[in-house]
Amino acid sequence: MIGTRKLLVQEHGGPARYQAQFDKALRARVVEITGVLTTQLLTSWERTREPGEEVDVLDDMQDLAMRVIGMALFSRDIGSALREAVRSGAAVVFRRNISPVPPPWLPSRLNRRFRRARVAVDRFVYERIDERLVSGGDYDDILSELIRAYGDDAPRLRRELRDQIVTLFFAGVETTAVALAWTWLLLSQNPEVEARFHEEIDTVLGGRAPAPEDLKALAYTSQVIQESLRIYPPGCPEGFGAAFATVEMLTVLAVAGQRVRLWRTADGPVTAAPPVTQRPAAGLRMHVAARP
Repeated sequence: MIGTRKLLVQEHGGPARYQAQFDKALRARVVEITGVLTTQLLTSWERTREPGEEVDVLDDMQDLAMRVIGMALFSRDIGSALREAVRSGAAVVFRRNISPVPPPWLPSRLNRRFRRARVAVDRFVYERIDERLVSGGDYDDILSELIRAYGDDAPRLRRELRDQIVTLFFAGVETTAVALAWTWLLLSQNPEVEARFHEEIDTVLGGRAPAPEDLKALAYTSQVIQESLRIYPPGCPEGFGAAFATVEMLTVLAVAGQRVRLWRTADGPVTAAPPVTQRPAAGLRMHVAARP
């Protein structure tokens, strides 16, 4: 549970080792995609909220992460229907991590829900794989790069391609969304850290969207992310997945932090569900307001 836990941000260090593994062109694409989609989320908050109304930050970060990784993997928004299928499947996995009842083999409503989600995801992913196998080099995304790396073996290894893509997709969505949700909450509980975070992004960016070369200058923001991950480790992926998540989180914080502040007024701590992702067990409702 979060009570008065403090962000113990260090003066030096950061996730440079992750960024060094990330291809420059892909980093630029992820920064651009994330910046555009984060701006769309902020606009949605401004247009749809009543004054003083709360948003579910975890839910919105999940939706944002799904849209970002969908564009990066497939060059397209995965669509609201598939986002709901992914959200439904992830919720079932989350419940199974808490309780083994009902077991996966039982034809329960929960298991039927999970199977429907899996079928929808598999159909979408296999369709995208087959598009790439037919079109060759017409796409510029992670899936196409993976297929090119497989070479002539790609058609024979469709299932292996599917497994890699689905693993990357689900890991990227869940871990990134959970980490961002905790980071927004911890920033709101540590006003000195939040003030310094705002000062850095204002100084480095001056109101504009971040470019890939700006990320190295956001050293304090990187340290904030690392401390949030230390306090609530969401089982982050390693290697490529960690690089992707780090770039995405930095960009979300840099874009949104220039325009809004988030805070929570509900009484009581936020409970972290212990298995696997450490996600907020009941979501995370917070207020959003434009920064002065």
